[in-house]
Amino acid sequence: MSGRSREAASRGTIGLLKATTLLLAATLLTQAITAGQLLSDEAGRQLHHAAGGAVSIALVLQIAAAFLVWRVGHGSARYLVVSASMLLLTGVQFVAGDGGAVAVHVPLGVALFGAGTFLVAQVWPAGPAPRAVSGTAEADRLPG
Repeated sequence: MSGRSREAASRGTIGLLKATTLLLAATLLTQAITAGQLLSDEAGRQLHHAAGGAVSIALVLQIAAAFLVWRVGHGSARYLVVSASMLLLTGVQFVAGDGGAVAVHVPLGVALFGAGTFLVAQVWPAGPAPRAVSGTAEADRLPG
């Protein structure tokens, strides 16, 4: 891959990762908001459950984008590891919520929201590596 096409791939994959990270953060925030509504009525419970499905979809998109950053954009695999871990914990979250294990469900929900915030903070400053002298390692990698 030429230097220009590698730089374009890096920009494209980071842009996609930024978009999916914001989507994930928005769905996690919606999940937190509907958690409060869950306490008040049955419609809140249904909304909270539906928002959980949206979080799962956002996480799958996030994992796909993180994979592309890693493989196509030659970036760090840390975004992929964090995103995949969040998906695994979301599965635990579903089981805990359906089982009524509030003592697990609530703190895990807070931790997932924190992880989503962490991803936003990590991904948004990221961008393509600055142009460096050809042939250096810095020219061939993304930050992170």
